[in-house]
Amino acid sequence: MIFGIIKTFFLFDWDNMKKIRLLIFLVLLILTACQGGGATRQSVVEQTGTALAQIPTDTPEPTGTPTRRVTVTLTPTPTKIPDTPTPTPTPWALESFSTRLYPGAAPVQYINDTCAYLENKWGTDKADPGTVVVPIMFHSILEPGKQATKAEDITTDYFEYFMDYAKQLGFSTITTTELVEFLKGNQVIPRHSMILILDDRRPDTPGLFMPYLEANDWTLTLAWPTTADTSEALWAKMEAYVETGRVEVQSHGHNHAYIQSYTPQDVVEEEIYRPIEVIESHFSAAPKALIWPGGNFTQESVIMAADAGFELGFTVYSRGPIMYNWIPLGEPEQAVDNPLMVLPRAWSSAADVALIKALEISEAAAEQAAEVRGQEQLYFDLFCTPAEGD
Repeated sequence: MIFGIIKTFFLFDWDNMKKIRLLIFLVLLILTACQGGGATRQSVVEQTGTALAQIPTDTPEPTGTPTRRVTVTLTPTPTKIPDTPTPTPTPWALESFSTRLYPGAAPVQYINDTCAYLENKWGTDKADPGTVVVPIMFHSILEPGKQATKAEDITTDYFEYFMDYAKQLGFSTITTTELVEFLKGNQVIPRHSMILILDDRRPDTPGLFMPYLEANDWTLTLAWPTTADTSEALWAKMEAYVETGRVEVQSHGHNHAYIQSYTPQDVVEEEIYRPIEVIESHFSAAPKALIWPGGNFTQESVIMAADAGFELGFTVYSRGPIMYNWIPLGEPEQAVDNPLMVLPRAWSSAADVALIKALEISEAAAEQAAEVRGQEQLYFDLFCTPAEGD
């Protein structure tokens, strides 16, 4: 019978897929009809797993106690994720202050420890960002009525004008010791400072400064050659100046010999070492600064001066004002790789211009510091603050 049905089935002209599906259905229907009457029929869906929505199936009546169907939910075993180390941040280069300087000059930083620099920059009881110092080099102040014919000379009129002008602009003076403490540790000094340095052996010239020093509570620094030709009377005069508390004496060499590459070694040593003992014997304090005679220095002499105990050195280059960890230098000074020993100085003949420039740089530096403060605080917190438990 079954084979007869199959034979008849293929006589129709149906497409293959329809033939196959309908053939399966007919065979299963015949087999189901042949089963015993007591057996529960299964639907075509249950037998074939094919959902034929268009063919309804009989649903058997429930008999006896229904079997409880248990649904099992599989809980996957968690996979242990290996510990991932927290990435260590890499220190970045901090943004340094830059501004337009005199031709050939560029700002140089001299503190290599970034954390120490930031601690001094933003710590309590430290000078505010933008605090600026203008070292000024004086030589001859001409008698009234005379006109200047050399770059190092200034007239009396200009000298008096400048001293009043500096006060009007809000500048104050500092000593060598105060400058050392500021440059090395950012110790507090007046926001707009200058250090007035009078070069060479000019025993009467400090008297021209004295009225301004007393009126403004200012100081004057003498760059004094300690030559053996100095009389006892001249030493007594210098000592009297220092006793006023308005004048200090720093080294300007011994015989004011220019230190060049060809200068004999013994001459270089005398220019550097001899003034230390002479000044200390007359003023009970060793000099901290060496004002290079004629502004001349060499790599070897800079090393020697630092080894001798000098903390600062001054050139005759006018490069601009100086700030904490910010010294404008030209190529000759940069070549010796010790910025504090080759500090710039403004010439007295253009000292008023130097003060105006310093005010501009001071304001710009303060603005830039405010902009980068958050970044520098983050750097300090990440790389300069010990972790708990360390």
